[in-house]
Amino acid sequence: MFKSNSFSTSSISLRNEIQRRIQVVDGVYALAPMRYFNVEWETPSGDRENLQFMAVDVDEYARVTSFVFSGEQVDPEQAMKQLKSSNAVFVSSVVAEKNNLSPGDTIRLKTRRGLTEFMVAGVVVDFFNQGLVIQGDWNTMWQHFRINDASTYLVKTSPESTVSQVKENIETLYGDRYHLTLETNSSIRNQALSLMEQAFRMFDVVALISIVVGSLGVVNTLTMSVIERTQEIGMLRAIGTSRGQIIRMVLAESGLMGVIGGVLGLATGVILARILFIGMNTMSGYQLTFTIPPEGIAISVVMAIVVSQIAAISPARRAAKTQILEAIHYE
Repeated sequence: MFKSNSFSTSSISLRNEIQRRIQVVDGVYALAPMRYFNVEWETPSGDRENLQFMAVDVDEYARVTSFVFSGEQVDPEQAMKQLKSSNAVFVSSVVAEKNNLSPGDTIRLKTRRGLTEFMVAGVVVDFFNQGLVIQGDWNTMWQHFRINDASTYLVKTSPESTVSQVKENIETLYGDRYHLTLETNSSIRNQALSLMEQAFRMFDVVALISIVVGSLGVVNTLTMSVIERTQEIGMLRAIGTSRGQIIRMVLAESGLMGVIGGVLGLATGVILARILFIGMNTMSGYQLTFTIPPEGIAISVVMAIVVSQIAAISPARRAAKTQILEAIHYE
């Protein structure tokens, strides 16, 4: 079984001789060139939009990796053969879902010869450029767009070599000369996970700030309530209400505030999340499923009650320490 793939990119155009040189580096089993460029297409509604065209050498690409087809497709081998023809492309699942495209349909791309029809040979999963991408063969790129250089190489290492060894060999021989940047699959995956973790941490910080602000609001509200009801509390103490009962009364009031605030917060959060999901589906084409986890709802309500009880400790103690005579004469 072959080792993980790596990616080689450059700030300059990668000519064919670079590919030939990297192919003979020790440890390189296969090398697949890729080229991304903007292309304008005519949507089924007649509008003009920009897409990213990803050109690959079909034979070399198949040696390094494979396309992930979406849903029920034609035979993958047959689809790859069709892709090698000059007027066939794959479309991403995002483009297909947004425009109701399926294998066998045609799309129109703006080439050097004007608007040209291409057959959709397959629908693949590809979220590059927010999924606004189509794939075509290397010869198709040259024939219709007169582009013949690479922007990225996919490298597959041989069984007896490690990715780090091959990466070091390429960097030593050609890294500085061709301004190459090499990344392994694992490093790219770690970067993506790190970005996601940072995003979740940001939301955690926002949630923590919300808890602090909410706690201060509960403290302020209960403190003002205790001050305004000083005479009432004094009268309750005068007729035999214990300090513990006063504390429980304030805590119960705080708990009710926590439940109401938690429910209102959940309702607002669900509405905002729903609006966000609708916007993402509309703008990016992603088909996201909106779900509400029951355990998340339970945890949120419990947290609201716990926070309200903690915030009520100081006002409750203040109310319990109220002196009966001073409270009755309080104005």
